[in-house]
Amino acid sequence: MRKRVNACRRLYQRTINDVVLKENRKQKYAEAKTTYQAAVKREKFISWKEYCNVTASINPWSQVYKLAGGKTRANSIMTTLKKPGGLETSSIQETMKVMLEYNFPKDREEEETQDRKNIRKFEEPINTSEDVEFTREEMTNNSKLQ
Repeated sequence: MRKRVNACRRLYQRTINDVVLKENRKQKYAEAKTTYQAAVKREKFISWKEYCNVTASINPWSQVYKLAGGKTRANSIMTTLKKPGGLETSSIQETMKVMLEYNFPKDREEEETQDRKNIRKFEEPINTSEDVEFTREEMTNNSKLQ
């Protein structure tokens, strides 16, 4: 549609000698321009309405009001961190690895306390000679309790 308006405008501007033809082309250009401007305005309104409806379904107070108040901002993405050695990370994966190692350090055996050793002892399954298998009667009685 815009190409058609531009073509009508060029035809109107290039007509020099014929006054009647120039007036016809001027009228045709004015009609095409009016139709085009109305279509643009209509599509902008439809687009805005759709945008507002989509955002309102998520949170009615969010994006539209931030946009109207000029409070929108770009999301910041952390890409690098300083490693303990002073160097910086070079990728998202390396950054995540450094964060995990810093926040959740691995236990070092040389720094392990006696309490931690006792906890580890209980994490292993206990198998002694006194352990016996459950009998069918014990299993039946247990299922009746539930």
